Amino acid sequence: MENSNPHNWNSSLQNSFALRSGVLFIAEVGLVSFAAATILLAITVPSAIKHYRRHGGWDSLQPVSLLFLIAIFMDSIQAMGNILNVRWAFNGKVTEGSYCTTQAVLKQIGDDGVSWFTIAIAVMTFVQTMFPGKLNLSQARRLAVAMIVFIFLFLILMITIPATTITHYYGNAGPWCWITDTSVEASRLKIGSTYAYYWLAATVSFVLYGTIVVNWLREAVAKRDRRRHREAISMAWYPIAYTAEVFPISLVRFLEWSPRGPRPQHGFIVLAAVLFASSGAINVLLWLLTGRRFGFSDPEDDDEEEDPRRESP
Repeated sequence: MENSNPHNWNSSLQNSFALRSGVLFIAEVGLVSFAAATILLAITVPSAIKHYRRHGGWDSLQPVSLLFLIAIFMDSIQAMGNILNVRWAFNGKVTEGSYCTTQAVLKQIGDDGVSWFTIAIAVMTFVQTMFPGKLNLSQARRLAVAMIVFIFLFLILMITIPATTITHYYGNAGPWCWITDTSVEASRLKIGSTYAYYWLAATVSFVLYGTIVVNWLREAVAKRDRRRHREAISMAWYPIAYTAEVFPISLVRFLEWSPRGPRPQHGFIVLAAVLFASSGAINVLLWLLTGRRFGFSDPEDDDEEEDPRRESP
């Protein structure tokens, strides 16, 4: 398993300016994603506050809006973990310590958080779109709060339990800091604590969004509704984009950890990581280009009322 050996990575980083540049590029893309996510939060949070002040409460804020805000916050945390790669790029090696552990924890929170909130938003969107009469606003809000509590409790347990029970759990993982390969349990948790949720999120997104898209396309054809057709196509981009982000990094890392068979070159792993690091920027682009506002009005329509029962959150 030569390529997955952290020392082999450090040797390659020290001897390859191109590889260090690639690791630095991961940090730069992370910075772009962080900036994009932070700017979007700066746009949407004031909108939520405006609703609160106008109505004297959160009654006008859709449950999916709260899930969306936290998902974007998770994008920013994930981006911060990638930004910390700048140290390994300039030093030419990954060294363990508090900085390394901080990166590992940020990556764990951000990666898992984005996956789980992707699932939560897909579930909430599906329920409110396909079964609009099943949940009233109060019930939908309670469902959103329950999902948020579950996700944060899950993240806390997923980080603290392995880190306190497995020796040297977080540390040098090759091109960055994350879960190490120092024990069989830690190695298995690379899949069980993160990558499994990438694919759970991708599967849930494709099934739920796909069902919505098929129904909307049928409705668009039956009623010759071009607007509904555009909305269906826009909705379809979300599972496609998420899968495109997680598939390359999953593939190259699984090949890297495989005890037999071809292993990817370091450069391919870096390229896959660059695409994955762009998650926050891609999500913001989808927000801007698809017209799906997750309960928030367009910037130019800030003075318009939002309908909390709107069919397309």
